[in-house]
Amino acid sequence: MDLSVQIYSIVISFLFGGIFSLELIFFNKLIDKLVWLWKSLFSFLFVMINATIYFILLLFVNNGVLHIYFFLSMILGYYIFNLLFTLFRKKS
Repeated sequence: MDLSVQIYSIVISFLFGGIFSLELIFFNKLIDKLVWLWKSLFSFLFVMINATIYFILLLFVNNGVLHIYFFLSMILGYYIFNLLFTLFRKKS
């Protein structure tokens, strides 16, 4: 895999982590009033759908090759977007 594909994969992972963070915030607000059984079921489906979408993205970008720094980039994106969203919410 050449360098441009790796950089593109890292950027995609970072953005996907950020989008997942925002989705998770709104998803938790959406299922807050449900019974624990439904919460568990919907949470499982939510994570499985997002994991499938991520792997399909990687399949198109770099033929589905996984590296540890893709996951680290996703975690960093999740953390940064979550931090920015909470700071934005506190200001407004």
